[in-house]
Amino acid sequence: MQRRLGSRFAITLLFSVVLAGCRTPATSQEDDKRAAISVVLAHERAAQAYDFAAMDALHTPDARSMEESYPHPFEPTERDGYQDYKNAGIRIDYHPQDAVAVVHGDVAWVTVTLHSVWKADTDEGRGLLGGDEWRATYAEDFILLRTPKGWKIDFGHTGQLPPDFGVAPDYQQRHGGMKFATVANGGPAAKAGFQPGDVLIQYGDRKIDNVVDFERLRYYYAEGEKVTATVLRGNEKITKEVTLQAP
Repeated sequence: MQRRLGSRFAITLLFSVVLAGCRTPATSQEDDKRAAISVVLAHERAAQAYDFAAMDALHTPDARSMEESYPHPFEPTERDGYQDYKNAGIRIDYHPQDAVAVVHGDVAWVTVTLHSVWKADTDEGRGLLGGDEWRATYAEDFILLRTPKGWKIDFGHTGQLPPDFGVAPDYQQRHGGMKFATVANGGPAAKAGFQPGDVLIQYGDRKIDNVVDFERLRYYYAEGEKVTATVLRGNEKITKEVTLQAP
């Protein structure tokens, strides 16, 4: 009986040690994820404040960046771009959301959705923004490397997301406009009075013959802008003004 209890105790102790060994890396990885995300968020705050020294400190010496599809060294390209905004008196308000991290050893991948509001009080700033205010939402990806001084950004990619019109197209309709398969409740198109089954034939000053025509125009407008859209509902032609929203 004592031998059996001793065996059970040994097995229980061994199982506890194995579980402890399994829990430690998981906890460490969660810490790494939080640390990597913190570096990315610190980068966004530094960019918003035009704190170039803080931005540099968060990157590896050979860090590279890519806007849309063109890769380039992070410095001096990023500094020059933000310096132009700063000189023009443009104020940036960043709102990062939905930050997610994946860690594999000494490499971390962080993605974040970045809502932004850009405001100008000077003629030079208005010229750069095309008005007093400009809104945009970006999808940003960062690759970070573990260094003796903590996680550092080694590569960053930024892509602008198009503003939301609030519809899903019917892809079976290939020509004659873009038919709405669904119209999101509370979305821009629904607020304007559009309905599922309506066929978009004009967006702004451009005619729409198919889904591709619409997709090409999505980046032409910014969040908060108003666009005039015309649809066919049966034999009736309806024109409404739609205020685009953040995606």
